[in-house]
Amino acid sequence: MGIKYTINEDFFKSWSATMAYVLGFIVADGSLEDAHYLRGKYLRICTCDKEILEKIREAMASEHNVVKIKAKEFLSRGIVYTAKEKYLLRIGSHEIYNDLVRLGVGPRKSKFIVVPAIRSEFVPHFIRGYLDGDGCIYLEKPKRRLRVIFTCGSEIFLKELSALISLALDTETSRVFYNNRAFQIRYSTKNAVTLLNYIYANIEDGLYLRRKHKIFIDFLKAYNLGDQSGLWN
Repeated sequence: MGIKYTINEDFFKSWSATMAYVLGFIVADGSLEDAHYLRGKYLRICTCDKEILEKIREAMASEHNVVKIKAKEFLSRGIVYTAKEKYLLRIGSHEIYNDLVRLGVGPRKSKFIVVPAIRSEFVPHFIRGYLDGDGCIYLEKPKRRLRVIFTCGSEIFLKELSALISLALDTETSRVFYNNRAFQIRYSTKNAVTLLNYIYANIEDGLYLRRKHKIFIDFLKAYNLGDQSGLWN
């Protein structure tokens, strides 16, 4: 019998800002593993950012180890690629597994995931979690243009996410693009700033990926956007 690690098995039973963030991150960068041969069910979260994985582990009151996965080369369609070094948190718990399935995260979520029903106060935390897991923030410096991009293997999920953002911010829905074997929704400059202000509001005690947040803060500082009106003219 394997080692029994402590975990808050009630973590996904009730909504909170922290739970919403972690759920969003799992939808982006997590997976469920039903290991019949071990009679075990597992949550796996794999990411390049060890810092946020440690914070998620702490939030879930987990004693499971964060394991380093070394960078390695792999062959795809005749081309050799190098996979980045990553970190894995693997949590064995039937309760956690079943609660995530109830919330819409299935073992084959990459193609069939849907946005769960979320109360409005938890929406920004879910979006921030997904962005930290499978989104990017970057600045096109020559054009002073800030970009926010969400990526997913499911077109339906991104349509639902776009509708969720549109409802929260009272804006038009973002079109879904197909790019490099995945789907994307994109926000530029004014809409990007509005979205990021929304998801980063009151995060002092919340979960967020510092390097992505820093890009946004540096953008605001670089263009003196305490008053943002001049940017859109």
